Amino acid sequence: MNQNRVMLLAFYNKKALGVRYLETALAKAGYEVRTVFYKDFNSIHPTKTTEKELALLREDIRRQQPLMIGLSAMSSMYLETVDAIIEMVRAEFRIPLVAGGAFTTMFPDYFLNRGVDYVIRSDGELAICRLADALKKGEDPRWIPSLCYHGEDGKPVLNEIGDLTNDIDSYGLPAVKCMNACFIEHDELVEGDPQLSTLSYEVIASRGCPFTCSYCCCCNLRRLLPKGIKGVRTRSVQSVIDELIEAKKQCKRIVFVHFYDEIFPSLPGWVDEFVEKYKKYINLPFTIWSHPNAVKAEVLQKLVKVGLSEVIMGIQSGSEHIRRDIFHRYETQEDIVKATRIIRESGVFWGSFDFMLQHPFETIEDLKESYWLAKRLHGPLELQLHGLNFLPGTDIVPMAIDAGYYTKEEMDRIMFASMEEQFGAYWHREVSRESDLWFKMIFCVQFKDLRKKVEAFESDPLPHAGEIDRLYARAQKYAKLRYVYKKSRIAAKRVKMKIVR
Repeated sequence: MNQNRVMLLAFYNKKALGVRYLETALAKAGYEVRTVFYKDFNSIHPTKTTEKELALLREDIRRQQPLMIGLSAMSSMYLETVDAIIEMVRAEFRIPLVAGGAFTTMFPDYFLNRGVDYVIRSDGELAICRLADALKKGEDPRWIPSLCYHGEDGKPVLNEIGDLTNDIDSYGLPAVKCMNACFIEHDELVEGDPQLSTLSYEVIASRGCPFTCSYCCCCNLRRLLPKGIKGVRTRSVQSVIDELIEAKKQCKRIVFVHFYDEIFPSLPGWVDEFVEKYKKYINLPFTIWSHPNAVKAEVLQKLVKVGLSEVIMGIQSGSEHIRRDIFHRYETQEDIVKATRIIRESGVFWGSFDFMLQHPFETIEDLKESYWLAKRLHGPLELQLHGLNFLPGTDIVPMAIDAGYYTKEEMDRIMFASMEEQFGAYWHREVSRESDLWFKMIFCVQFKDLRKKVEAFESDPLPHAGEIDRLYARAQKYAKLRYVYKKSRIAAKRVKMKIVR
């Protein structure tokens, strides 16, 4: 066993910021890190691991002989692959397994009961280094804050979450180029960091979210934070710029940057410093996420001048009842319309707006409200329509059980179904013909020439089902062409910004 080597596994994400931060922390503590990016993300045709891929990982573990193996389990949607790896490691090796990530933080028992030796809840940068040190020295690690393990009586012991800081700059920068990485996918193991060939670089300038959406785990992760730790912790501008400078150096093909913050930071003075330094050192088109109650004209106008090209914003439903009483989102119809107008008038090239439709809480009247609201949104815009996934640890799960839509057993089967079933539910649900037609009309209204046609069917779409189906098919083709247009426009902007500089 190599006492100085730790293996980290990231699942279905070649960019996986979590393990990249952990690699930096472990490297700073003197450890060699082998980072394995295990399979790529594909929401349309997701696939669980194959026996060949497990064999490739098994052989790599034998070659590396790590002190411990870390599993980053962010989501419940790919647990069957994580479970298969845990089973393989437990059968073949006597190497300690440690799990971390968002899902792991909320459900440490899940992993402890499947043979994982330790779980780290919340930020893992300090805890994983303390654990590695203890294992290396043969010391008892059970005192480590945030650590979970099986006690002498066989029951899980959950240490208090600790070793967190509001100064997240102190964690260092995530590893843009993992020094000893590989990518396992399509029954092959390819050496090297798969992120280096990316066209878009993903960065987060903050951790946490200020909102309480019932379908999201962020609010419950925030509730677990110890007293004194802020629910939203923002990096310094210089930290973000330093990371992006390194990204431009290592990822030669970058065309644009995607800020993955739940809400892009807008602290006093932060945006002004960001604008100045981003223009000087980065100068790439970029995308941000926002919220109807967080959209500010003065902020967007400043960001547009240095490359902001797209704002992605969740609307989720046109029904105020669904938003307020079910999703726990408290913006009004006018707040939403105003936000889209501000995005448009601020000079942002594109607005992308999410809707979660055709779930058990929604009636036909609620769906119609989404149609009427979609017509009022300011464009050019893109509507991203999808279903509602019930995710473990979210507030909406007990709501659905209490409302009688599912029993607890049925909900567990839904939440822990196979990847194919879960992603299938995200993109498609069995619904009535009327619901299907309203969904298709909502999709069509984002295209001007189709909007006028579907408006003729608003009073009663059922007699015009065939015509709506054909319009929807045309809208899907338009969406594909629009995607190409958006990407080519961003690439052209990248060239123009480079020339101007």
